[in-house]
Amino acid sequence: MKHTLEDDEISRAARELHREWDSPELWPRIQAALAAEAARAERRRGLRVRTWLSLAAAAAVVVLGLSVLLRVRAPGEGVPAAGAERRLLTDKALREVERTENDYVRSIDELSRVAEPKVEEAGSPLMMSYREKLLLLDSAIAECRARIDRNRFNARLRRELLSLYQEKQHTLQQVMKEDADAL
Repeated sequence: MKHTLEDDEISRAARELHREWDSPELWPRIQAALAAEAARAERRRGLRVRTWLSLAAAAAVVVLGLSVLLRVRAPGEGVPAAGAERRLLTDKALREVERTENDYVRSIDELSRVAEPKVEEAGSPLMMSYREKLLLLDSAIAECRARIDRNRFNARLRRELLSLYQEKQHTLQQVMKEDADAL
């Protein structure tokens, strides 16, 4: 690169225009902003950890509830009597399944509450798609719940409802991941 007279003139003019001044509050403001951002990031991490832990606990409870619901037999247990393909769900088992389901629903509702601001903003086509998917899932969940209310002992409907809740949970996790990726 060739050094020209114009370059010298620009350099000289720049030195003449250079000004310095005292700004004693600048560095404390920068430090305060950095500390505030670090605190916000720590709160977000803590919230994500608590959310994931509650979801993991809820999933474990659901699996336990489903094993009661479906009466899973351990290997080596006797073959059911002829004509008894499936046992009816007992009232006690049903209460346990419903309690487990309520715990799982509460954890998903908590995740929904955390993800709601991001879903409601829906600034991108992807977030708008998530919002529509969540609305469809909520509608399907409501319909399935209404059918279960008419037949509380229907294990097939309860498995369908579990599948809908799992899809909602997965979608909410994707929303939160998009939110984390945007940070």
